[in-house]
Amino acid sequence: MKLKYNSEIMSGSVFLVAAVVLWLLIPSQIDTMETSAINAQTVPKIVIGGMGIFSFCLLLQGIFTAPKKEVVITRTTLSSEHFQKELKSIIYAAIFLAYLVALTWVGFLISTMLLTIAILVFYGARRWYYYAIPLAMVGVVYFIFKMLLRVSLP
Repeated sequence: MKLKYNSEIMSGSVFLVAAVVLWLLIPSQIDTMETSAINAQTVPKIVIGGMGIFSFCLLLQGIFTAPKKEVVITRTTLSSEHFQKELKSIIYAAIFLAYLVALTWVGFLISTMLLTIAILVFYGARRWYYYAIPLAMVGVVYFIFKMLLRVSLP
């Protein structure tokens, strides 16, 4: 199977759409009663605006300058070292997406402990103290923010 793609066009268009969606979500997610020019929405708008501008530039670069790459997918491609690296990156991203879902359902403490364990298992940590130290740190962070500073955590 042959695929022709341009990574600049793909990346630029995905992040441009993400920037537009985030830009439109700012007023509903960040409420502000201030009438001044600089308020709580200013920094997120600057960051997301910059993301949109650079995504658009990347999209233009892909359209006008970068040639399309041709990828041939075969069984040997799926077992290659490069594909295995990409697959590890996808699995790592999936772990973080699962963490975001778990964060809303079970809260900070349990989901962060599960994230810590999942990452350590993913990297093949075998010693017990590799697990004990990060889990203890999660507990310490939770205690400091929740109990001492009284910051509400999800």
